[in-house]
Amino acid sequence: MNRFGLLLTITEPPQDQEAEFNAWYDTEHIVERVSIPGFLSARRWVADVKPGEGKYLATYELVSPAVLESAAYRLRLAMPTAWTQRSLGSTVVFRRWACEQINPGEALPSMMAHAQFVAIGDAPPEYEAEFNRWYDDEHLPLLSRVPGVLRARRFFDPSGKPRYVALYDLADESVPQHPDWQAALRTDWSRKIGKLTRSCEWILRLYRSYTPAA
Repeated sequence: MNRFGLLLTITEPPQDQEAEFNAWYDTEHIVERVSIPGFLSARRWVADVKPGEGKYLATYELVSPAVLESAAYRLRLAMPTAWTQRSLGSTVVFRRWACEQINPGEALPSMMAHAQFVAIGDAPPEYEAEFNRWYDDEHLPLLSRVPGVLRARRFFDPSGKPRYVALYDLADESVPQHPDWQAALRTDWSRKIGKLTRSCEWILRLYRSYTPAA
């Protein structure tokens, strides 16, 4: 089975440079990236967070993780524009994950999503097998059935810190408050996994769809 890829970034510019950062992203960077063969689509998301926590999320859908090793992509990395150098060089947060979709493997995002819940985390080596069983056999199926969850997918970046990424395409920002979502977090197995992985870094964050300035 050919598995899709995902490039995910969490970024944040200095507050006094936010307008220019967004202008660069919206008018140059996104356009440049989706023109690379193998990039299927790209979306931006924004969250209400404290300064320095990573206000902006970008998700780039790929035909496979190998796209990020292609000559076309590497050329873009090697020859950034002056605007790219200035914009990325000034960020106060820049984190990047280059992933393979591991569950279900070939699912595209829902274009109807107005919000995105991101869960990025890991498990100690001795608990990793059970962590993955829990995610694939219980947690992802339960959350995928919550009303308003349009798509639920898992990804893996072997070099990521943390390595596991889950994305939930949501109809709106209220979905994580639904009783079924909350119940999925309180199962016996979920509580056990929470204890087993508490020593690992986790990013659990709700983003809403970003709208470029007029």
